[in-house]
Amino acid sequence: MPLVVAVPGMVRGEIRTTTVTSLVDIAPTVLDLLGLPPQSGFQGESALNGKPRMALFFADYSLGLLGLRDGRYKYIYDLGSGRSRMFDFASDPRETRDVSPEHRKVVEWYKTRVQSWTAAQKSYFTSRR
Repeated sequence: MPLVVAVPGMVRGEIRTTTVTSLVDIAPTVLDLLGLPPQSGFQGESALNGKPRMALFFADYSLGLLGLRDGRYKYIYDLGSGRSRMFDFASDPRETRDVSPEHRKVVEWYKTRVQSWTAAQKSYFTSRR
């Protein structure tokens, strides 16, 4: 999903980036636009630094869909069924063709990554009770 930030008078011209980002990257990006250093407690990074990275996300809380975006690929994991789907944005920006059968090793790595992230989130929130 595109993110648009307007800062009239602060930046000359447009700055566009195709870097995969997450909500945790917004504050570091705003600080970067302001010319301020990142805060040590932030998880994210500025979207303007150009570093490639992966974004993990909850696609739909009600359906139990989790996923990640990694460059040209978007991976979706269904918590209920354990089913995985992967889409290639470069060749299929509308996500109409599941390419997971052609990339089984990548899909397994993504699945492990999403499951580990989910477990870490659950552990973090249950420990704070």
